[in-house]
Parts: sequence; structure tokens; C-alpha cells
Amino acid sequence: MDRKTVEQFRLALFGRMVMGVSHEVDNHLSVVLGFAELLQVMGGEEKKALEGAGKILSAGEKIAAIIKQFSHYVRPHAPVAESFSFFTVLSEIVLFSRYDLGRGNVTLLMPATEGAGRMRGDSRDYALALLAVLLNGAEAMAGRGGALTVGTAVREGFCHVTVADRGTGIPQEIMPRIFEEGFTSKPESLHSGMGLPVARHIVSAMGGDITVENLPGEGCLVALRVPAI
Repeated sequence: MDRKTVEQFRLALFGRMVMGVSHEVDNHLSVVLGFAELLQVMGGEEKKALEGAGKILSAGEKIAAIIKQFSHYVRPHAPVAESFSFFTVLSEIVLFSRYDLGRGNVTLLMPATEGAGRMRGDSRDYALALLAVLLNGAEAMAGRGGALTVGTAVREGFCHVTVADRGTGIPQEIMPRIFEEGFTSKPESLHSGMGLPVARHIVSAMGGDITVENLPGEGCLVALRVPAI
């Protein structure tokens, strides 16, 4: 897989998320507009005016953070080797992907602490791989809902990140093809069949690997393993 393929997938994936980003921004923008109007009506009530101004400032900062992180991670770039925290990357991408991940009554359960340590590679590429896995998990639960659980651990010199969904699992007959470029079992035109192949390419470039297995009963577990530093 070449760099052009990775960047094409990046633009396609983030393009799908524009409506979700718009939804998140609109939520906070309604706060800004609502309290701005309230300030006009209240006039000289200083305490309420200050409270309203504080809410406007908070909502404005949230809007700025969403746009900043979305712009940072969507931008095509030449990969760089850098030290970064998994927890930081996860927190930043959730700012603009929360709506897309939460569609269909899906709840994202994030690790409570920075359990995955630090790793070396391109943080924006790793975020792309992680987003692909998270969105796959959320889509697997479409129509039924449930918890999409992210787990982290450091073992034997590797950062282990797991994403567990509560979907119907992957049929055994297609399991051997899930990393095949362009393969998808979903008929919708939005699915290119490139999520897992791109994720594996990125994780492999960091010296790691990615595995997928069905969970007992129902659901699927995707594990990303890269060297810790």
C-alpha cells in the first residue's frame, strides 16, 4: 500500500464525518447565540450577564477545539516519527467523532486513565487507524446499540489497544478477507473496504500488528499492538 492510498482513505473517512462535526459545532453555537441574546435582554443585571458571558466563552472554546482537532487530523502530510500518548490522540479525535460514534444508540466507553503509555510513529496516521477501527465497531452495532469499549495496557514492551463492540461478529467465511483492500460486506456506497487494510498498514509501519477476533456470544475484538517507548 502506498502513501497516496492512505491519504485518499483519510480524505474519504473525514469527508464522511463532516455532518457529525457540523452537528457538534451547532450544539455549542446554539449556546453562544442563545446567551448572547439573553445578555441583550437582561441589560444591566450584572451577575446574570457575567454568567451568560462565561457560558458563551466556554461554548466558543469548545467550537474552536473541535475545528482545530478536525483540521489537524484531516490534513494530508508526509509521515513523521514522533513520540505521542495514545490517550491524548484518543481524547482529541473523540472531540469531533463523538456524534458519528454515537449514532444508533452506541455508547463509547473510554479508558479512565492513560494506561497505554507512549508510542513512536506518526500520531495523525495512528489516529486514522484508530478512527477506522472505532467507526467499524460502531457500525457493527447499528440498529441494536450497545457499548463500544476501548481498553489499554502495556505488556512486554508493547502498547496494546483494544476496541470491543457488541455487534453480531464477523462471519467465519469472510474472516480471511477482512484485510483485503476493497473488500466489504456492507452494500452502502460509503463503505470502501479500506478501513482495516489501512489500519494494518499504519500499525505495521510502526513495528506492530493488528488482530481481529469474534468474542464469545456476540461482538468483535480488534487489538492494535505497537512498541511502547
